[in-house]
This record gives sequence, C-alpha cells and structure tokens, in this order.
Amino acid sequence: MCTNGLTRRQMGLFAVAATGFGLLPFSVRAAGEAEALGLTCIDYRLVDDATRFFGSLHLTKEYDQVSLAGASLAAVSPKFPSSNAAFWDQLALAKQLHHVRKLVALDHRDCGAYKAAFGEKFAGTGEAEAAQHKSVMLNVKRQLDSRYPGFGFEGYLMALDGTAERLV
Repeated sequence: MCTNGLTRRQMGLFAVAATGFGLLPFSVRAAGEAEALGLTCIDYRLVDDATRFFGSLHLTKEYDQVSLAGASLAAVSPKFPSSNAAFWDQLALAKQLHHVRKLVALDHRDCGAYKAAFGEKFAGTGEAEAAQHKSVMLNVKRQLDSRYPGFGFEGYLMALDGTAERLV
C-alpha cells in the first residue's frame, strides 16, 4: 500500500487512465459545444447584469464570451480596426473550438465607445439611441450573413438598470 492510502492497483489504474487521456488528440480533450458567442462591452457597470442576462436566455455554461468596447460597434466600426479584427478572429475560433451557432450581441445605453465613434452624431438617449444601436447591429448581421451564411444573430440593448430589450 502507498503512503497516501491508495493501493498499487488503484495507482496502476490511475496511471493507465492518465496515459489514455494523454493519447487523445488535443482537439478532443479541449472540445465541447456551446450554443452561442456572447458579445458584450467592457463597461464595468454591467458585468454582473450581462452574466444574469445570458442566464435569462438559458445560456448559462452554453456560451463563449468576448468583451470589447462598444460590443457590436467593435465588430464593424472603422474607428476601431483592431477591435474589428479581434472580434472576427474570436468568432472564427469559437466556431472552430466550440461549434457556436449564433452570436448574441449585448450593447448598452450610455456607451462611451459609441460616444467616441459617433462624436457629435451620437444619438444620446431614448429611441434615437436605440435606433443607432440597432443600425450598428444590422450592419453586424449583414457582415455575419456574408461571412457565415445561416449563422444566427440576436441583438439586445441593455439599460443601466440591467433590463434589456431585443433590437434585432
């Protein structure tokens, strides 16, 4: 008997199992499936609300997540070319590794990235702000359809109180 309480037989079985696992291709060991890629803004004010939101969509442990300033804006704005590239690279990787089938974009009101990208053309609040977010989301959907035909898309706008409405 070993000093840690395991018998030689148990240690042998453990060694065989560990060796067998080690022989599996890495892609099999790291693989799994997720329903969606969740795209959120980096804004610290809504981190917990975003997690609860994805749970309300029954996506708990069923989504990968990318956080970039502006959320959907990061995917398409010419003001943020490195964010554009990062988003599309991460989406391709999520598709490859976890076979995600849709993108769920979660923008939020009073977004600093929208203010930076649109400057004086930033829509501000209310319906005009929602329309501006929707326009960006529709642009993301068009590019998504072009790159990955049939890939799902949902676009939401979250208020600072954590409530969200579907725009696309």
